[in-house]
Amino acid sequence: MQPTLTAEQKQQLFDDGFIIIKNAVSKDLTQRARELFRGHHLDENDHLVNPPELTTHNSVLSLFNDSNLATILRNEMGPYPEVISSQVAVTPPHNITRGASTPHVDGSWSGDIPEDSKDIELSRGRPHDAEKYFGENDERLGINDSLLWQDPDQKLSLGSYTSLVGVAVNDQLEPGNGQFAVLKGAHRLVEESFRMQREAGGVIGAEGPGWPRIILNESGQPTLNGLPNVAHELMAQLAEKNKAIEGWPWPALTPVLLAEGDGVIALHSCPHTATPNLSSNPRMNVYFRIRRLREGSPHEGARRIGHGVSDHPDRGYYGQFLDYPEGYDTFKISIDKLCDHWSDWDGMQEFAR
Repeated sequence: MQPTLTAEQKQQLFDDGFIIIKNAVSKDLTQRARELFRGHHLDENDHLVNPPELTTHNSVLSLFNDSNLATILRNEMGPYPEVISSQVAVTPPHNITRGASTPHVDGSWSGDIPEDSKDIELSRGRPHDAEKYFGENDERLGINDSLLWQDPDQKLSLGSYTSLVGVAVNDQLEPGNGQFAVLKGAHRLVEESFRMQREAGGVIGAEGPGWPRIILNESGQPTLNGLPNVAHELMAQLAEKNKAIEGWPWPALTPVLLAEGDGVIALHSCPHTATPNLSSNPRMNVYFRIRRLREGSPHEGARRIGHGVSDHPDRGYYGQFLDYPEGYDTFKISIDKLCDHWSDWDGMQEFAR
């Protein structure tokens, strides 16, 4: 087993915002998980039925807990709370419903928005009739229990963690097989955007400077926006200069090509997306969202957080506000981490100077 990253791998993680770890998980573990998916939790059309008993099943959690990935993160990132849940992501074959043009940074709200551009305040990307979509006090939970705001003062609109870890439960080496895809190198621009927002004294994340929550797509229709403006600009540059990969019609994105048992480690700030599965086989991945242990927080490891699946661990998974000790400002700490993502990585300090 590989306990740490090589110097070359660290350089790649620093430059690209993600790294592939070959053979990170044993075939015994991936086969056990695959049989669990197929035997009990895939319907006749290969659509995933994703109950809590699956996402917290030991055979699923073992893909991280009993793998080389857990060791690498502990040695390179540092300590983290127990992983108690996961995101099981199976994309059926011949599935084109997942758009590859919408990479995002995790932690944003998702839900219903106006259908007419006239109903949007475009500078902040906010509905004119916000109560209709966001609730009376912007408190409405979105899809996947996403939150409009992390803090009561509504200064932080993005949940965060340290590292997204993905495990391939089956082969996905041919482009177009529903790959996890990343906006390569955009993590640096995202970090700079957070710093700019903090210096401007505005909201951090969507609705802050340079990041409207809702934008208009190429057809002029309102759509939720998972990226700061600078990352959209990079997408356009990459699409213009990158050579198309055969079978891959999205040149701005880099497909993460994984064999069964391979893992991917990506920074929270590295924009990513699922992509359509054009193949005849389902794409089976499991994701774990890992946050570096925060010594001063009394909630580390508490089940109410949902560590491993939650992208907003400053709050309870279902949106509940938590009590913190006097003088411990969990939201300020998260903002500082967003503005300095390498501060959570012990093994990357020589690159982060």
